[in-house]
Amino acid sequence: MIRFKEIFRMRRYFILFLVINVASVYALIGGAGIHVVQDQFTIEESNATYADVNFFTTSELTNPIGLGGFMYLTIIPLIDFEGGYNITVQKYNFGYPDLGEQEFGIGKATWYASVQYPFFSPPTMRVYIGAGANGTEWLEPITYETLETLDEQGKAFDDKDAILDAVARSSSGYHFEMGARFKPPLFPMSFNGNIRYIMDKDFHSTVEDYLMISLGLAFAI
Repeated sequence: MIRFKEIFRMRRYFILFLVINVASVYALIGGAGIHVVQDQFTIEESNATYADVNFFTTSELTNPIGLGGFMYLTIIPLIDFEGGYNITVQKYNFGYPDLGEQEFGIGKATWYASVQYPFFSPPTMRVYIGAGANGTEWLEPITYETLETLDEQGKAFDDKDAILDAVARSSSGYHFEMGARFKPPLFPMSFNGNIRYIMDKDFHSTVEDYLMISLGLAFAI
C-alpha cells in the first residue's frame, strides 16, 4: 500500500513537471512588454537664401530613438498577431537672423498592427515574417514655409506653441516586417527583436519609407 502511494505521488510530480516544461517552452497565449525603438531615416539640413545669403537654416536630423509598448498573441495556430505604440524623439537646430540659432526637437508617435507567420519555430524560439498597417502623428522639422505660415497668422517666430501647431502632422501607411522571439524554458519572459519596413508616402516630403528597429522584453503567458 505504501509503495502504491509512493508510485502515485511520483507519477503526479512527473506529470506536473512535464506540464510545466511543455507550457514554458513557448508562451501558449501571448505576451505584453516594452521595447526600445529606433527609426532609421535622415532628414537633410536645409536652408533658404535671399541675395545669396543664408537667412534660414535647419540642421540634419537623424535616427530618432525612444520607447514603446507592445502585445502579441500566439494562441491561434499558424499565425500570430502583434500591436504596439511607441514614441521616438530627436533634436536639431534651426537658425534665423532675428532669433539666432535655436535648439528644437521632433516627437514622433507611431502605432502599428501586424499579422505574422512563424516560418521557423524550434523549441523556445519563433522566427516570423509579417505585414500590417501603421499610423503616425509627429512634429516635423521647422522649414521656411513654417515661418511664412506663422507670419501670415500674425504669430511671433519665437512662439513655440504656435510653432508646434504649425509643424504637427499625421499620416498612415503599411509595413512588412521580420522578427524573432526567444523564450527560455521555465522563465515567464520573452526576448523580442523586430525590423519593420514602413511605407508611408505622406510622412515627409523627403522620406516616404524607412526602417523601424525594436528590441524588447515581454511577460509571456
